[in-house]
Amino acid sequence: MYVREYDNKDEKACVQRFGKKHRHKHARIIKQQGPHPSKQFFLALLDETGAIRPNLLNEFYEIQNSMVSENANPISIITFLYTLPTFWKGFKRDLEETDLYQTLNEHKSSYLGDKIELAWRKEEENARKSKRTPSLRRVLIKVFGIEFMFYGIVLAFTEFAIRMIQPIALGQLILYYTPNQTRITKDEAYMYAGAVVLCSLIYVFIIHPYMMGIVHLGMKLRVACCSLIYRKALRLSKTALGQTTAGQLVNLLSNDVNRFDVAVLFAHQLWVGPLETIVITYLMYLQIGISAVIGVTALLCFIPLQFWLGKKTSVLRLKTAIRTDERVRLMNEIISGVQVIKMYTWEKPFANLVSLARKHEIRAVTGASYVRGVLLSFIMFSTRISIFISIFAYILFGETIYSTRISIFISIFAYILFGETIYAEQVFVITSFYSILRQSMTIFFPQGIGQIAEANISIKRLNNFLMYDENKILCRDNKTENIENGSIKDVKDEIKPELAQNDRIKGITIKNVTAKWSESSTDNTLSNISMELRPRKLIAVIGPVGSGKTSLLHAILKELPLEEGTIDVNGEISYASQEPWLFAGTVRQNILFGLPMERARYKMVVKRCALERDFTLLPHGDKTIVGERGVSLSGGQRARINLARAVYKQADIYLLDDPLSAVDTVAGKELESI
Repeated sequence: MYVREYDNKDEKACVQRFGKKHRHKHARIIKQQGPHPSKQFFLALLDETGAIRPNLLNEFYEIQNSMVSENANPISIITFLYTLPTFWKGFKRDLEETDLYQTLNEHKSSYLGDKIELAWRKEEENARKSKRTPSLRRVLIKVFGIEFMFYGIVLAFTEFAIRMIQPIALGQLILYYTPNQTRITKDEAYMYAGAVVLCSLIYVFIIHPYMMGIVHLGMKLRVACCSLIYRKALRLSKTALGQTTAGQLVNLLSNDVNRFDVAVLFAHQLWVGPLETIVITYLMYLQIGISAVIGVTALLCFIPLQFWLGKKTSVLRLKTAIRTDERVRLMNEIISGVQVIKMYTWEKPFANLVSLARKHEIRAVTGASYVRGVLLSFIMFSTRISIFISIFAYILFGETIYSTRISIFISIFAYILFGETIYAEQVFVITSFYSILRQSMTIFFPQGIGQIAEANISIKRLNNFLMYDENKILCRDNKTENIENGSIKDVKDEIKPELAQNDRIKGITIKNVTAKWSESSTDNTLSNISMELRPRKLIAVIGPVGSGKTSLLHAILKELPLEEGTIDVNGEISYASQEPWLFAGTVRQNILFGLPMERARYKMVVKRCALERDFTLLPHGDKTIVGERGVSLSGGQRARINLARAVYKQADIYLLDDPLSAVDTVAGKELESI
């Protein structure tokens, strides 16, 4: 850092004389504090250990591409001027990921997930007290209801205040051009013309930010529900995992939550549309009398049919979701066992199963599409029928139409009937009003019925998933815990005398433990189990299949809820499951599992787990990419990598669930030396 002394002792004078950019050229450095600026720059690239900061570029892009709308002025937000730099970059070159804006904090999954999860926990407590079922719909209303109603007020203002004035002003403007009229002066005509233009401008400047906001609201609903589903899936109990499938989860995350994006767009039309219809009917009644009521009545006659079709849509949507879950579940099972299918040449039978499942799904989708098509057909049909009935009824009640393009035909037709006159301004006014009704009642209203019906089905499916049992005992960062009757207590609250003498003693103490997976089950999975595991001891639990060996480990890991007894765990645990679990990545990544690389320990673990020969056989050694669930590896290789992951972690207690079941005799002898 430099301290500059200006020749005239006044920096402001230097700014006025030489400009702000060049003022320091005319200053004399009298003292230097701290490291040189270039050195400061390089120091900023390093972390505390002297290594280059890994997220340096990401931090730079976050600062450079922070969301401009957060700091934009109201005019820039209304006109979307803050997006022009991005479009200009896209005009000059292809856009890259680093050119995009950073996500707003209020749009991030972590923020929305915490917010909705807190509300869901409160809803569960309230439901437990009032003895009712928790409602996800009530939670969504509590979290996003105020923002949703704000956008509803904005929409109501634009529909009732802005769009209603424009047809009236247009009618008065057209009246000025009617021959031999004396009601409208030239100044008033200019005023009405300005009102028409001003209403259009105000409507544009309000409706587009409204659409942006309502789309963001739908996105926040989707992201919040996705985060809630993800967190729930991580807490599902073993019993609940048996009740759900991967296909159901995929369908919830990829299909059901997407209904919120579209549903919020049309939700307000369900109450704005009917109110708008009443107001427009009254305004048209002032123009053409009872004929307006007849035309609007013809329009409203279709609404009960639309409601019935909307209900039918929800039923078909539920059937479609069930069929989709079944198809996705079947496809996941086929992909998981594709090696066996190829080995036994079962491609055609399984292809027929998939085709049959898809056929049932298409049948449900087709039915829903037919209903949706009928709903959308009202867009072109109902409004035109209403306009025709209104004008025809007006003629029958004793009026004749007079306007520029159809004046001859309608005048002759009216002359034949009654010989009365309807003026051009009336035609334009009622046509404009029906144009508003066409958008509200025949486009948005039917869409709203269908989309809200589908969203309700999605909410019910999400609600049912959130009601699955979950592990009551959550993992915490404490290395010393006590589990008593299904609850967690710190050991320091009830610490043993011998442990108080030496808090370095690690181990597990199990006293009179009785546990079962489901509360409705009559048989206990574990009954009156007691044992004490001390450090530096190799303990083997043996027994026939189904005797509860794995369940005992799950009880220690807090995944099996306890009915009676206590489990004291003092130390950090590393666990190797009976069924090997690998993720899509390199072999090394599956062993390290996010831990830092310690070459000496890594080499020792690879040797002890009999993986050295496997690394020589793999095309790229431990940098070979394994597929999802390790499909490119043999069963023994998956088991040894799964074991190596548990051994590599420096823990006090190692829980190994049948680690030798999938390895050969030679590898088994090597593993026994661990």
